[in-house]
Amino acid sequence: MNKLLISTLVATGLISSTATQAQDWPTRPVQMVVVAGAGGGSDYTFRLLAAELEAALGQPVPVINQAQASGIVGYTTYTSAAPDGYTLGQLSPIAQFTLLGQANFRPENFTAIAQFNADPSAIHVSADSEYQDLGALIAGIKADPGSFNISCGGTCNASWDIPFVSMLLGEGVDVTKLNLIPAQGSAAALQELASGGLDIVLCSVPETTALADAGVVKTLAVMSDERVAINDSIPTVKESIGTSYVGGTWRGVGGPAGMDPAVVARIEEAVAAAVKKESFVKGMRDRGFGIAYRNHEDFTRFLTEHFTETERVLNAMSGK
Repeated sequence: MNKLLISTLVATGLISSTATQAQDWPTRPVQMVVVAGAGGGSDYTFRLLAAELEAALGQPVPVINQAQASGIVGYTTYTSAAPDGYTLGQLSPIAQFTLLGQANFRPENFTAIAQFNADPSAIHVSADSEYQDLGALIAGIKADPGSFNISCGGTCNASWDIPFVSMLLGEGVDVTKLNLIPAQGSAAALQELASGGLDIVLCSVPETTALADAGVVKTLAVMSDERVAINDSIPTVKESIGTSYVGGTWRGVGGPAGMDPAVVARIEEAVAAAVKKESFVKGMRDRGFGIAYRNHEDFTRFLTEHFTETERVLNAMSGK
């Protein structure tokens, strides 16, 4: 038997073996790494999704919380894992870590499998604020950017504040002069807003429900294409100022780079089915979480766009 024939048979055998492994996947539990602590929005939504994936894949999908270092530990865990589909993880806004020198994540470090959630950022003020509509607020900020105490998430470069700063850039505000104040979570920021220590809080609408119902907090606009179901009396940014600015947090299933396309397709299909299941839809809506699906191809493209937009805003804030 000549060497060419032997090589051909070996190659064929390897291809057949790989295809068989992908077809049989999964044969054991699939770990899902969540880059946030137990009890929060990410934990809730991923546990809800994991239950649907277990039913679809026929294997347990245990959720592992790794929130250390703002989630960098969790991202590192699953992007460093073998690309065999048995270690997946939460893929949410990540560009800021690299752009601020906190990590070295790039889109090519991930397999962006499928997105299932998006929650728009919203702009909140105290109920007795002199700024009772978004246009007036933007005009006030444009006139004196440093005079507003603006709460933001984490280190002020994440899902709630990046869209807001992008909007201000588009409206001609000198964003290098903004007074962005890191908050210890949205709940603490909203309490500070109610007591007069902050002028603006950026977070999702569901997080403000109790204080809004109590007449303490007013939401001026939501950064989405449509009004949110949890409170459809809140106008969109476009309805408020005539120009659309959309953004907020998002969640999807990711994996390490180099995953088998057949395995990716299996997971993508399972997520696509999950977001249509009545149990999942009800669970998300009961807690005010939005359902937004992107397939593997669209989610991969979106991840690159996320890095580009985040870099643009952070550079503008630093005067570059």
